[in-house]
This record gives sequence, C-alpha cells and structure tokens, in this order.
Amino acid sequence: MKNSLFILTASFLTILAPVQPMVLIAILAIFIDTIFGVWRSVKKGGWQAFKSRRLSDTMGKSLLYCGGIVFTFLIEKYIAGDIIAHFIAVELIMTKFVAFFCVIVEVKSINESYESVTGKNILAAMRKFVTRSKAELDNWK
Repeated sequence: MKNSLFILTASFLTILAPVQPMVLIAILAIFIDTIFGVWRSVKKGGWQAFKSRRLSDTMGKSLLYCGGIVFTFLIEKYIAGDIIAHFIAVELIMTKFVAFFCVIVEVKSINESYESVTGKNILAAMRKFVTRSKAELDNWK
C-alpha cells in the first residue's frame, strides 16, 4: 500500500514538474509581499496593529494562486495546448500568463506597502527612468 501511494504521488509530481518554477516564483512574490505588509503594519501602527488574521490570509492567497497556475497548466497541457500551438509558438503561454498576472498583483501590493511607509512610488520611478532612458537613447541615435 505504501509503495502504491508513493508511486502515485511521484507520478503526480512528475506531471506537475514543468509548472514548478512558476509556482515557486508566485510563492516567492507572496512571501515578499507578506514581509512588506508586516513592515507597513508595524511602521504605521506598531506591533499592536499587527494581526495574525491578516497573516493567515496569505495561506488562502498562496493556495489560490498555486491552484490557479496548476489548473491552467493542466487545461493547457491536456486540453487546449494543441489549439494554442497553432497560433502561438510559446510553450505553456496561458500558464505563464496566469503566473505573470499573480506576480504583477503582488508587485503592485509591494509597491503600495512601500509607498504607504516611505511616500515613494517605485513603479512610477521605474516608469520615469525607462521613459527618460528611452528619450536619451533616441537623442543619442
């Protein structure tokens, strides 16, 4: 019985191997956002403002993101992959898009936390830097 369960678990993890990096990136983004959220909470209201309930929401978000990425992977791999391959040559494009969307949501949340504490918007500064660099590059040509 233990051997059968091990084989079943190993088979399932083997099927999900291609999606593992995307899930890990999403979990890393959630972890970084959690650190910034705790930092913001402590900076704004002290340790009394820090609530474990808000921290436990992280687990639900992690399961939702990971489940969404894995579900999209399974649909793309076993149902829609051949259809998508006729139009787009990028492998697992839907799964990568869902993972990218999850990471972008977390990056915006990190930016909101950072801006709330420091008053500086990192994304706006990056956008300004890229625009200025593009203008400089165009002038240099």
